[in-house]
Amino acid sequence: MPENYHASCFSCWSQRTFIKRRKALAHHEVIFSIPAQHPVFDGHFPGHPIVPGVMLIDEVIYTVEFTTEKSMSGCHISMTKFYSPVSPGEVLTLRFDTRADDSIAFEIHAGNRKVAAGSLSPAARTSPF
Repeated sequence: MPENYHASCFSCWSQRTFIKRRKALAHHEVIFSIPAQHPVFDGHFPGHPIVPGVMLIDEVIYTVEFTTEKSMSGCHISMTKFYSPVSPGEVLTLRFDTRADDSIAFEIHAGNRKVAAGSLSPAARTSPF
């Protein structure tokens, strides 16, 4: 991923928003932020805006797909825990690893503070027979 790559994401919203991303290390570590101008902050929550958890999970799925070039379509959120709220524009670090069973373990940090962690499981493959 180029250093100043701009990616569209947040497929669960009708209007896709661009955020700045850069790859920090070759081993699945990506730095990103949700810009304060994003329209989601108009309603989540007025006077005390925080990034919705679904946006963080969407960013994980999108980044995993983009970085690994594997489709995460139909994946299952096996487990997710949110530890700390995220403010608009806060710089976040996503770290993830692919396990032997093709599941993805991830953590999101804001500096030294853990924001979220969890795992994604690939969609079950069904046999055509």
